[in-house]
Amino acid sequence: MLFFDGQDLTPFEFTRLAAAGTLAAGATALVLAGPAHRMGLVSRRRRDRFGAGRVPLVGGPALFLGALVPLAAIGFPLPLGPALACTSLFLVGLLDDLRELRPAPKFALQGAAALASASLLVPPVHVAFGALVLLFLVNACNYLDNMDGLLPGIALVQAFALVLLDISPSTGAPLLLWGLPAVLFLAGRIYLGDSGSHLVGAMLGIDALRCFHGTGSMRTRFLLPMLLLFAPQVADMATVTVSRLLRRRPVFRGGTDHLSHRLVRRGYPVPRAVLVLVLASAVCGAASLLLAR
Repeated sequence: MLFFDGQDLTPFEFTRLAAAGTLAAGATALVLAGPAHRMGLVSRRRRDRFGAGRVPLVGGPALFLGALVPLAAIGFPLPLGPALACTSLFLVGLLDDLRELRPAPKFALQGAAALASASLLVPPVHVAFGALVLLFLVNACNYLDNMDGLLPGIALVQAFALVLLDISPSTGAPLLLWGLPAVLFLAGRIYLGDSGSHLVGAMLGIDALRCFHGTGSMRTRFLLPMLLLFAPQVADMATVTVSRLLRRRPVFRGGTDHLSHRLVRRGYPVPRAVLVLVLASAVCGAASLLLAR
């Protein structure tokens, strides 16, 4: 299977790189946990948020390094477009973790990063579409990162599905599979934070755009499969947006009105609510693969 431009990896090589990335991500998270407390890079308990306070927001840096280590092992065969998308959106999220940006400047930075990245990922006539895809997935993944293990579990399912689509070359999905298992294993001890959710959204968005523009022209046959694959993000964002608009609350203010929170209020324990949504994501992923074939 072909990953990255000019890199043909056997299953054994891919597994070896995944192990290296996972170990690097896990070690990074554990090493950075202490400094994160001293820097104030920790979650804050609020009435409108679900989860514990004072948890290190180091999942993003861990995932970033977990992708860099395997890339270094194979000579950094990462094109400029994916590299810019991952790095710029990761940095926007990290800045938000450190400074808690207001919605307007945060969205402006996201938009600039998405436009610059899309200009390198898709043909010029489709740059606006590419930027919208990246913006949607970055913010939808940020919304979905609201319960321990939820976004890492769903993103791993979606990354695996993108790999099975056999996009040539695939970039974002392998990067996720190389580093995200460690973040999932440490769920609850560390949080992805905005840097992590932005990076996950960027990695998924890169391969989603490859589906649409793998041959340089728009491949509309992938529209419905991609909508199915990312149904968890679409459903959660739609539910939250409509709910907040009906209650006249700011759409971008945090809250406990996500799909996962609704399952918990119906009596599901947190691990079971997460499992239900991850399994639903797997069903959507399988349906998208069948439709794409």
